[in-house]
Amino acid sequence: MAEVKQTKKQLLERRNEIIDQLERANRNLHMELDRDIEEQAIEIEQEEVAISMEHNLRAELNVLDDKLLDLDDQEQSE
Repeated sequence: MAEVKQTKKQLLERRNEIIDQLERANRNLHMELDRDIEEQAIEIEQEEVAISMEHNLRAELNVLDDKLLDLDDQEQSE
């Protein structure tokens, strides 16, 4: 039982980290492009990286949520 609580705590901590990262990534996506064409190209490339990172974080968040639900089920069945 203590092991389940520790695992759940770690999963919740990681979940909170991911949510913080997603919030930062979303703030960065809503920035206006620079007037300089070369700077715009860099910003667009950075935006593509941020979108990819957001996708990966959301996938990890889904996995964590599934694991947390499984742990909740285990706790209820004990």
